[in-house]
Amino acid sequence: MKDWRHIDRRDFLRGAGALGLAGLALPILPSLSGAQATSDFPKRLVIFHSGNGTIASNWSPQSSNGLITQMSTILDPLTPHLDDLLVLEGLDITVAKGAYQPRSGFHAHERGLGGILTGQPLNEGTMEAFSGYANGISVDQAIANSLMGQTGLNSLQVGLITRRHGSGWYNRDTMTYAAADQPLFAESDGSKLFDRIFGEGATTAGAYERIRTRRQSVLDFVKEDLSRVERKLSSEDRQRLAQHHTAFRELETQLSEAPPSCDGPGGGVGNWLSEDDMTAISDFQIQQTVRGLACDRTRVATIQYGKGLGALSLRPIGLTDSWHALSHEGDGNADAQSKLTQLNTYIAARFAKLLAEMKAVPEGDGTLLDNSIVLWVNELGKGNNHDHDDVPIIMAGSLQGTFLTGGRHVQLGERANNDLLITLCQAFGMNVNTFGLPELCTGPISQILV
Repeated sequence: MKDWRHIDRRDFLRGAGALGLAGLALPILPSLSGAQATSDFPKRLVIFHSGNGTIASNWSPQSSNGLITQMSTILDPLTPHLDDLLVLEGLDITVAKGAYQPRSGFHAHERGLGGILTGQPLNEGTMEAFSGYANGISVDQAIANSLMGQTGLNSLQVGLITRRHGSGWYNRDTMTYAAADQPLFAESDGSKLFDRIFGEGATTAGAYERIRTRRQSVLDFVKEDLSRVERKLSSEDRQRLAQHHTAFRELETQLSEAPPSCDGPGGGVGNWLSEDDMTAISDFQIQQTVRGLACDRTRVATIQYGKGLGALSLRPIGLTDSWHALSHEGDGNADAQSKLTQLNTYIAARFAKLLAEMKAVPEGDGTLLDNSIVLWVNELGKGNNHDHDDVPIIMAGSLQGTFLTGGRHVQLGERANNDLLITLCQAFGMNVNTFGLPELCTGPISQILV
């Protein structure tokens, strides 16, 4: 039997797994793992998507000599995270333009969503306008594959109300691809997402109760086992463990309070597809994703706020208009411009919530966010003309000092998003010089690198 005085994190997790809950997952504890500096922790990638373009005049911050001096109306919720940000302008989804598509008439939203992470055009298919899925792997999956075997989950796809259509899934429903014509669709159901990250699946109230009881016994076992090795833990690790234990319990409690229909997490959410509960659902999904990253269950995650051609309502901000319909209104429609600004500001607050949750996880002399690169992307630059130029991009976290932060504002002019994908791959140690269509690649973007 291994001496408890020399137990490490891997052995401890193996013991928890023997009880049938490998997904219990501990945070990374330097006292057990030997990690001390921020660079001793794993690197992570998170990509957050919202659609329908933006209102550039209300999105672009004011800056001087490449440093943001005043946040814009839309980006104002990100002000507390200014030092962690890099605002990137002048990036085009060039591959989404008609000249690079195999057939004319493919919808702009689908073209943009298919190309933003793949750098590839859509293939022909049987969906609207005879379009199909993207013709290549997405950058998140390429990076996840390069890390394969290091975590329990290769990657995680999370989606807020990414609906399935009556005739099947559409290319407008995902930005993530395992390979050409191999889409990976996001999970919207918080209970299924929780089970994917942390343990067993269940679909009935009775199953939830059995799992809740079992999980309780496992957590109690872990607590007792950890008390025996507490002398090996630093005060910071004891605090980190207590924080993780509390956060895990809160997530579990919401699920264990699910109604008999098991279609909601408790805590006031009755339906995972309810637009009235978008904020609560989003909070829960973000918290689960961050716990999965903190526990090293996965190092790559995507979060979609709706889908491409997002037709979500604006009910979270007290409006009943269609997001997509408003995005088609002309620049002279002041009411539509105001409402779209309000919506995009709301989305910025969702992104700020993600950053705050990541910053709340200490790792070495930094945080989970410091060890990550987080991107907020869009499939369009401007909604009412379906433009793929100057697509709004926010980057947060330095990936252990790889990317410039500190409230930077980088204006590129015109450059294909393929170069951003190359930059991300190289930041994770991949030996690539092109990504997506080779003719659109010029190399990594030096202006965003330290």
